[in-house]
Amino acid sequence: MNPPTGIEIITLLVLGVVAIALFEYVAYTAVKTKYGDRITCREMLRLQMIVLKPAIIDMTRIALLWIVMILPLYVIIVSTDLSIIFVIESLLGKVRSPLPGDIETTISFLFLLANITIMHYFLGKYGSIYKLPLMFLVRNDARQLLKKHQKVLQDILMGLVVGSVMYVMMIMTLLVALVNLPSFLSKIDVGIVIVLLLVYVLPNKKYENAIELIEKIWSK
Repeated sequence: MNPPTGIEIITLLVLGVVAIALFEYVAYTAVKTKYGDRITCREMLRLQMIVLKPAIIDMTRIALLWIVMILPLYVIIVSTDLSIIFVIESLLGKVRSPLPGDIETTISFLFLLANITIMHYFLGKYGSIYKLPLMFLVRNDARQLLKKHQKVLQDILMGLVVGSVMYVMMIMTLLVALVNLPSFLSKIDVGIVIVLLLVYVLPNKKYENAIELIEKIWSK
């Protein structure tokens, strides 16, 4: 299982900066073409900021929604990785690990317990948020949940789709790990995480909680 690396995160940030720079260039070209030399640099900067400010605010909200949806998944997969490592180390004993096997097993259990806690408190309350993009496509009543935000519904869907895709990718990654892991105890560990991820999300119908979370982000 490979969570996003620092290089991948930096790459996303660089792409964001490049996108803003391109937007600035396009805005500058459009204003200059329309007004020519009649507009000063100061006025042009003010016009650009008027246009750019809402875009920055929208992107910040989308990014915040990504963080809210992806961060718990990231913590879960990292914790699962560490749990697997300690299980394997405990089985190998003194060959590779300086710690006693029972301590390794205890640490592994603690990481599994951390996963269960995160899923119980976050996914138990907001797990339905990962199903919202699909619900918006197949159910008209689901769209009505965000009827107060029709103007920014496309932005919200953009954020939700990324979070939902990350959820699906995480399940697939865990399934691959389940097949390839050599340790039976590790398979049990990963199996528990997969089952809980499915149980806390797929049957979850607490859409009001998910909508409330989205509205908190878009009200900032």
